[in-house]
Amino acid sequence: MTYKTKSLIYFSCFVVASLMYYQIEQQDEFQEHINSETFVEAEFQDEMEPENPQLDFEEDQK
Repeated sequence: MTYKTKSLIYFSCFVVASLMYYQIEQQDEFQEHINSETFVEAEFQDEMEPENPQLDFEEDQK
């Protein structure tokens, strides 16, 4: 096996290992973020309450 071929194989293995390591670290960080105790509370309120929602729904269907 030539020196170039060996180098190419080693470099390819290094790139694959680096990408796998990065992917695993990102997944672990994402899981830690999901499992953390911090969260946001928000209240939502419609600006206009329709008087008869069924009529509005039927008009949208036409």
